[in-house]
Amino acid sequence: MWDAGMARKNSCLLKPGQSLVFDGDSLTSRRAPPNLDTWPFLRLMNWHWTWAEFCSELLFCWRPDLNLKFHVAAVGGSNCRDLAERFDRAVLPHKPDWVLLTLGGNDANQGIPLAEFRKTMSGYTRRVKDECGGQVAFVAGFQPCPHCPEEKEKTNAKRQRYYRALKKIARGEGALYIDVGSALRAKAEMLYRQACCHTVYSDGGHYNSVGNIIIAGEVLRAFGATR
Repeated sequence: MWDAGMARKNSCLLKPGQSLVFDGDSLTSRRAPPNLDTWPFLRLMNWHWTWAEFCSELLFCWRPDLNLKFHVAAVGGSNCRDLAERFDRAVLPHKPDWVLLTLGGNDANQGIPLAEFRKTMSGYTRRVKDECGGQVAFVAGFQPCPHCPEEKEKTNAKRQRYYRALKKIARGEGALYIDVGSALRAKAEMLYRQACCHTVYSDGGHYNSVGNIIIAGEVLRAFGATR
């Protein structure tokens, strides 16, 4: 497993001409089938724009030398079963060098057994490696809004167990685990102390543009893509 600090000490993990797929749940894309991408509220609230889009834009502008290709396969509400089911049509055709994904929140809320989660995501990671010649980067460690009382601590504790499972999978399969939670929480607290309107959250569980830019920055730092 690589942790988020390794790339900062070494060269950029991204190589020229590579293909990146963003997969996962609503933290990567809040669009959901069959046609919520045409839902006006989605666009008015900037819910069609997440850290995945910011990563793509910043890499396109900052690192044109890499000439990367970007694809979004994530679907809001997804769990591990959904990722496995759509792999052949949404991921495999792109032959990604990297799959960056968020997952775990819905699995925890929907009661997907941890053993099934580990088995499914281990298999997903191996398919990316064996059939695409690529690698997976788990973007994880998300924490609830500290100022949203409706977000129960026990819900967060349950979600963290799935994040720990992803970290263990990354260690066993040679994937990258990027824990964005600590840095995001720290910056959210600093911004909130400046003004109570400085929130990084859109609803206590998802992130607004401020939060998504912070997440994108942490992801790019983990890949060593900033100069």
